[in-house]
Amino acid sequence: MITGIDHLVIAAHSLERAIERYRSLGFSVIEGGRHAHGSYNALIGFADGSYIELLGFYEEVPTHPWWDLLQARGGGLIDFCMATDDIHADQQALLEAGVSTSDLYEGGRERPDGYVVKWINNKVEGEFQGRIPFIIEDVTPREERLPAERAHANGVTGIDCLTLAVDDLRPVPIMAGLMGGVSGQYVRYDKLRASGTRLSVGGHTLEYLLPHDKPGPLAEHLARNAPVPFAVSFKTTKVAQTFEPAATAGLRMSFVR
Repeated sequence: MITGIDHLVIAAHSLERAIERYRSLGFSVIEGGRHAHGSYNALIGFADGSYIELLGFYEEVPTHPWWDLLQARGGGLIDFCMATDDIHADQQALLEAGVSTSDLYEGGRERPDGYVVKWINNKVEGEFQGRIPFIIEDVTPREERLPAERAHANGVTGIDCLTLAVDDLRPVPIMAGLMGGVSGQYVRYDKLRASGTRLSVGGHTLEYLLPHDKPGPLAEHLARNAPVPFAVSFKTTKVAQTFEPAATAGLRMSFVR
């Protein structure tokens, strides 16, 4: 069963500049390490056990599932991952629901201290990519994959809500099933000219929103982007505020109390 949001993936043409940008926003950013398939990352860990992965490429990898998204969008929030306590059962549930995914495979990265972190995950493909999360289960202890530093000058303690713009609500029953049959809550946002369904698990919330009309923020997002998340809010103990994508390397982000 899905237990919560594991991490968000924010891709950048320059990982170094992305690290500088997020440090300037009050986040503690640590070097994550290198993957074997051409990418490397830095991590922003939170007290709730989730994290942000800032991802870049140290060599060109056109076959990488996120390479085209980065080239097409110029960076930003391109995908999200949710943790599971039974990845084999959840993978089978995804396939039975008609979600196209890769086979489960072992991933890993070498941390700067030489420790090799390992996990099992899939990659969602086709029409549900960016709408249904890829899922992950650790092989090495999960604490070894997460950043040890989880305190931030901006007071952020974890992920509040991930908002996804969609052109239909087919992902909702799929995700509700993976979350143990949770009930969805209807939501409507007149400012966004959209409505949809909210699902919550493990202290985190997913919102699937349909645009009411065109033009509008969500309709424009869907027209301009590959299917990638629209926005994210984080819980903070300090000042609630909202940031535009230009200030965050491509992420619509807010801090909420």
